[in-house]
Amino acid sequence: MEIQKVSIEDYSAILTLFKEVKAELNKQRNDQWKWLYPNRSTHKTDIKNGTMYGIKENNSYVAAITLDDLQSEKYKTLNWKDNEGKACCIHRLAVHPKQQGRGLGKKLLHYAEHLAHNQGYTSVRIDVYQTNAAAVALYEKNGYEKVGEVRYPLRKHSYISMEKQFT
Repeated sequence: MEIQKVSIEDYSAILTLFKEVKAELNKQRNDQWKWLYPNRSTHKTDIKNGTMYGIKENNSYVAAITLDDLQSEKYKTLNWKDNEGKACCIHRLAVHPKQQGRGLGKKLLHYAEHLAHNQGYTSVRIDVYQTNAAAVALYEKNGYEKVGEVRYPLRKHSYISMEKQFT
């Protein structure tokens, strides 16, 4: 089970993964990801920019993550600990509902951290929907610390902003 950079040839497989994840979130009454975000354009941009990585099994993606240095304007209002270094961000970590509990999210998270560190970043930032308890727990267990909260349009709840600094 290798992690690989997602190629444009895998675009439809990525859309299928995110469709399944969105459906599961919807079943749980979690409005984190709806029709507006993430969307086809978001995924295509991640792939074209070479910033999306995934785990593929039997020609289907079972998990994906995006790592880049694009930060929300809302991040400027937060008290980040790493103000002197170079921060990157994790976006759209997704694990297929039928594959959850296998450690795939943790594997992708560690891969992204290793990649970021090797690229000279000094910290990783992320925001996670406050009702997504499993994701919040994953990040906390892996050394991410809460620095504040941000709100995005059309969402009932805020997003917890978290950071992990490299030593």
